[in-house]
Amino acid sequence: MIGVSLLLSFAITLSAQSPVLNKQRHFRKNLPAGNYSGITWLGADRYAIVNDKSATAGFRLLTIRTDSATGAILDVRDDGFMTDNRSARDEEGICYVPQTQTVFLTGEADGQICEYRLDGQATGRRLNIPHVFADTYRNRSFEALTYNANTHLFWTTTENSLQSDGQMPTITNKVPNLLRFQSFGDDLQPVSQYLYRTDSPAVKSKKGQTTLGVSGLVALDDGRLIVLEREVRRTKLYIGTFVHVKLYLVNPKSQQPGQLLQKQLLTEFRTSFNLTKRSLANYEGICAGPRLTDGRLLLLLVADSQNQYKGRLKDWFKTVVIPDHDLP
Repeated sequence: MIGVSLLLSFAITLSAQSPVLNKQRHFRKNLPAGNYSGITWLGADRYAIVNDKSATAGFRLLTIRTDSATGAILDVRDDGFMTDNRSARDEEGICYVPQTQTVFLTGEADGQICEYRLDGQATGRRLNIPHVFADTYRNRSFEALTYNANTHLFWTTTENSLQSDGQMPTITNKVPNLLRFQSFGDDLQPVSQYLYRTDSPAVKSKKGQTTLGVSGLVALDDGRLIVLEREVRRTKLYIGTFVHVKLYLVNPKSQQPGQLLQKQLLTEFRTSFNLTKRSLANYEGICAGPRLTDGRLLLLLVADSQNQYKGRLKDWFKTVVIPDHDLP
């Protein structure tokens, strides 16, 4: 009996640590080339994504059909770009608030998180950002944004450490980021702040460039967060370039504000570009979609192709399915 119990426990643990990684897909004929950096679920099969190189501030509406049993992506259709024709703010993250039927967009250029109606018009409301976040490195401000209607909390963080919190990771210094996860209430005022340490760059070579940071967050109904860490290693001619994605789980409710969050690895995967593989996908956006028929959590990821760089890259989409016993 002891042996059977141990075997059963081991099997359950393995299953809980083994989410399903569905095949990534692109839809070049259905979607304009872009620099897609954030995604949010609007309900049913409706989504919104942001392009950090848009000419004007706004977001693109999409219809994304997924298999209700497996979570695999069946189709992506463009439903138009929503904008008020104001200057773009280098929009990186987006989240949807069902109560107000509005979206909030992070602006890496101005360090603000502003509200928009679904027709693209700005409402004039924005999150009240604590002053400490003014101390960002250039082009390393707010990247991730999420909201959960059950907890009534927004969560955001910068892509890399604030200048006062340490160095940015490079291919030579191999240091991790120390980030601040900040929450806000429905009144748009700050609620609590926690520390989060990324992994250090894994690439062993000191040639080329590496970028490592948090590009996405997903707020769950029970208060936990899924964190998208990704490391991008770039080589001069792209051969040998890779993107390594890790999804971590943290639980702010189990710790005190100001503490360093403990993280649990859910899954990881790598895409690459070499002589035989052209799967390179710099996944920057992530959101929760509809639960599958068996109750499992569906995550949707979108990649930044740098406008389908030189015809080499694609606007990839990917889904990850998390076992229901791992994330009730």
